[in-house]
Amino acid sequence: MRSLIASAAAVLPYLGGVDAFWRMNCAVIQTGRVDPVVNPGAIAAHAHSIVGGSNIGINSTYDTMTNSSCTSCELRSDKSAYWTPLMYYWYPNGSFFEVPHGGSVVYYLGRGPNVNTTIPFPPGFMMLSGDKSARSYDNETYSYGNAEYPGRPIADRVSFTCLVGSGPQPPNLPYMFNASSCVNGLRAQVVFQSCWDGVHLYKTDNSHVAYLSGLDNGICPPNYPHQLPTLFIETNYAVGQVPNGTDDNRFVFSQGDPTGYGFHADFLNGWDMAVQTEAVNTCLYNGAFNGVVQECPVLSADDTTGYAENCPERPRQVDEEVHGMLDRLPGCIEVTYGPGAAPASSMMCPPTAPKPYVTPTADSVPLVTASPTPGGQFGLPEQEYMGCYNDTAASGYYRTLNSLKYINYTSMTVEFCQQYCMDNGYIWSGVEYAQECHCDNYINPTAIAAEPGMPNQCTWNCGGTLTDGGLQELCGGLGYIDVYRNTNTSFNASGNNDNTAGNAQPYTPAAGFGPNYLGCYSDPPGFNTATLEGPTLEANNMSIAVCETFCQQGPGYRYYGLEYSTQWYA
Repeated sequence: MRSLIASAAAVLPYLGGVDAFWRMNCAVIQTGRVDPVVNPGAIAAHAHSIVGGSNIGINSTYDTMTNSSCTSCELRSDKSAYWTPLMYYWYPNGSFFEVPHGGSVVYYLGRGPNVNTTIPFPPGFMMLSGDKSARSYDNETYSYGNAEYPGRPIADRVSFTCLVGSGPQPPNLPYMFNASSCVNGLRAQVVFQSCWDGVHLYKTDNSHVAYLSGLDNGICPPNYPHQLPTLFIETNYAVGQVPNGTDDNRFVFSQGDPTGYGFHADFLNGWDMAVQTEAVNTCLYNGAFNGVVQECPVLSADDTTGYAENCPERPRQVDEEVHGMLDRLPGCIEVTYGPGAAPASSMMCPPTAPKPYVTPTADSVPLVTASPTPGGQFGLPEQEYMGCYNDTAASGYYRTLNSLKYINYTSMTVEFCQQYCMDNGYIWSGVEYAQECHCDNYINPTAIAAEPGMPNQCTWNCGGTLTDGGLQELCGGLGYIDVYRNTNTSFNASGNNDNTAGNAQPYTPAAGFGPNYLGCYSDPPGFNTATLEGPTLEANNMSIAVCETFCQQGPGYRYYGLEYSTQWYA
């Protein structure tokens, strides 16, 4: 399984009010010299790290991106592509080591006094923000502005945050700094143009778009009548994971930039237009959603925590090594310090160096995901789907199904788990985390299934069905399990809770629950409304009896609940 090294900042580094916004985590889908915006149909000059739709390649268009089998971003209807340069550490012996990172965080911001006129990105739209050749700060070129909304140096579109382990957080700066001390990563950030001329979907000089007066806030220039969502991208480079990477001046981006002034990012729209339009109209400026996609109905239905597993990184299209330790930067790019702009071509490949081969890749097609209905048959004969249940306990008899567990990512399917549980004498089966199978003859009474209309948390594709263009099955999620029951009345249930043969025994919870027990409810942070909003009591000796007594002394409370072992809510 893959991990994601990304960050979702609670506070944006740019100033200005936020009317509303949403953010999404994205894992890497492709790496290499691929850039269909600047170098369509050809190998790009330098290497990028790309997140988003699986069809990204040198020939990608809006049509091919929307036809991607999946996306490595958590919103499944967004098959756009977003990319930033790779970062390397340049050792004194001339070799380069790729600085690890696991993806990017993408923000869609609603900004400025005209935010209520924001329109979605149109089909075919592309743009680039930043200048790969910059090696110093440009304090002369400003965005459009007026007395009320003054302009700002366009160089401020790029910024860096050093994520320290403790103590005061350093300020954001427009260049790389103190990289070796950023124990939690050096986060590169870029804001995109938000103003569109309404005519051109792309121009090679990017003059079809312009920045807001304050870059991340303000007004558009007169010749750009359409305001788009303000894109903001963060990529967190794990500089602390570089062996002996102690020299701040030897971190370099793939375009040969050791300063950071040349950081940049590209965007190729691949949204399902109906979803993007509804999200922009209902969640970008009509409410303060604070970036939580679950608070936006159309995005909540589209969200998955299994984006990295559902859509893993594709084999590189350009046959050239970009990971690990390299003799030179991909494309033989030369490191240039400036302060003048880097030359358009700064390659130093020897004449005998082989040219990388581009693998012709057939565009995939969208996956078809089987969605079982609670109460309906799914999988093997006589198997009834019971629903998506919470399954957040770490171990023991507090899980939804407790008797038997099997883990295998590559072979896990619903049918595999159902057969495995039957072979071991169990009626109930459940799949979780794309790779886990759980069995029991009784379901934990503390478990509760998702109610109709609630966001579906079981969104991870089974590892055994992860194929382009094929029929996908769902295998639960992170802390959620898809549960099935064998309805064959002649089935001999012989398993028990200690995983040995014998008569099945009724499941006994760790503590008794009275007839007034209503179930286990989700109460995550960040939502506008908690499950119970009355007074809170914290006590080290918390118990059901303590909670009930406290509730009875209150002004007519009907419900009470316990959480986090020491907390009570009315």
